[in-house]
Amino acid sequence: MEVHAHTHTARKKWTHYFWEFLMLFLAVFCGFLAEYQLEHKIERDREKQFMQTMVEDLKSDSAQLNRLIKLRKSRIKELDTLFHIIANDEYLKDGRKVYQLYEFPYWDILRFFPSDRTMQQLKNGGNLRLIRKKNVSNALIKYDVLVRNFKEYESLQAELATQINQHLEKLIDPLIIEKATRAFAEKQLVVDTIVSRGGRMDLPSDITILKLADTDKKILLKYIIQVKTLYLQHIRDNMSEKKLAEETLALVIKEYHLK
Repeated sequence: MEVHAHTHTARKKWTHYFWEFLMLFLAVFCGFLAEYQLEHKIERDREKQFMQTMVEDLKSDSAQLNRLIKLRKSRIKELDTLFHIIANDEYLKDGRKVYQLYEFPYWDILRFFPSDRTMQQLKNGGNLRLIRKKNVSNALIKYDVLVRNFKEYESLQAELATQINQHLEKLIDPLIIEKATRAFAEKQLVVDTIVSRGGRMDLPSDITILKLADTDKKILLKYIIQVKTLYLQHIRDNMSEKKLAEETLALVIKEYHLK
């Protein structure tokens, strides 16, 4: 009989399998740590990107609110002028002044349009969790709530505008408005530079306005007072928004070391 030789390999010790397991575990664990760190870095980068655009939004809001406050103050001065010339019947001698005030109506729907692109992304995409600094997230939410609450009152401007127009139309002749607007437009169309005459109408030097009935006069004066009161409240609201926007802006810049 032919005898076959069989080779035998020595059995590995348990320590060999232990080290193999340990090396495999460490490799998987290190891979997990690397992936976690990468994901963590991506989230930190996204957080900082959000804060950079938030800085731009808050700067834009502050600038817009500053312009709006100045414009409202200017409109209040026009309201005072209009109230005076109607209350003292001066509009009968200087009808042109009424049309000049009409040109930039004091009841225009002046609105604040916040730059909320970043805040909408943070809220709608569930990205508020990325804001690790609690004081920053609280400040952003507080500012957003304040702005949305104040915007609820802007509809009062539109409602008041509808009411006051019905009485102001008794002073204004639409034919004069159309003629003055067309004359200004024709001058603008023939030149390549901005025609500036203090407004958008080329009014005649002498405009006659018929006397208002006492009842209509009192109603119109009442609405002028209401518009002025509303504008004063809006100025206070805008100042509160501007103050909070600037405080939030300073906080974001400080916490994230931005410019």
